[in-house]
Amino acid sequence: MSTTSIPLESTGADQPGPARLGPWRAVAVVTLYFALQIVIALLWNLGAHAAARVEHRPAAELLAAHGSLMLTAVLLLAALPTLLLLRLRWPTRWRAAALPGFGLRWPGLRWILGGLLLAALLLPLVLGLNAALFPKQGVTQSVLVIFDQAHLWMRVLLTLMIVLLAPFVEELLFRGVLLAGLSERMPLRWAVTLSVLLFALLHLPDTGGHWQVLPGLIALALGLTWLRLRSGSLLPGCAAHALYNASVLALALWPLLRGHAAG
Repeated sequence: MSTTSIPLESTGADQPGPARLGPWRAVAVVTLYFALQIVIALLWNLGAHAAARVEHRPAAELLAAHGSLMLTAVLLLAALPTLLLLRLRWPTRWRAAALPGFGLRWPGLRWILGGLLLAALLLPLVLGLNAALFPKQGVTQSVLVIFDQAHLWMRVLLTLMIVLLAPFVEELLFRGVLLAGLSERMPLRWAVTLSVLLFALLHLPDTGGHWQVLPGLIALALGLTWLRLRSGSLLPGCAAHALYNASVLALALWPLLRGHAAG
């Protein structure tokens, strides 16, 4: 693999697109995606409580019964408008390899395989850091309940959302949009630092807000950023992120799968 960094593009005629991005617009796009998730989840919860009153059932029971559908809806309905906005607003940045392009280009099979290899190396490092700093960390019982109560087709759909859609959108947002926007106004090392920290901080709610997992998240983000800069493409990072999510999900659901197999 080449070890040459992808350079920043010069200003003026070399810009990949006429529309400026910049740090604040980049942060706004990332914020929009996560804000949409919160709003959709809140609306779903309000709907569940209203339905529970009509059906005279506990709202928690309805939420658990349709939890997989809710998570799928949250991911999908937050991703689609965000992707549409990016495509319409900055269309020529998508395939540009050099920053401030987004890097949605084919880098060659060796980089895809390299991304998968990096994920395999990062997984024990991240899990080891998490276990050392926060031994009690684990997947919440609600996730196990959601998968346990879901139909097979919903389990498959939710798995695809977690393993394929979420990594693609997050790579586009953090290693594409955010890194590109920050790099327009600051040195690359600071753009990398801020994008890595924001990635880690915005994933804290997924862990219950436990700061002890920050070193693991930072290590993961650094590895994914390295792939983006060295390959000139987001796709190796998408492959690595997908394998990482799939591995974590499989480890989380292993007790449930083992229980079904034993039954």
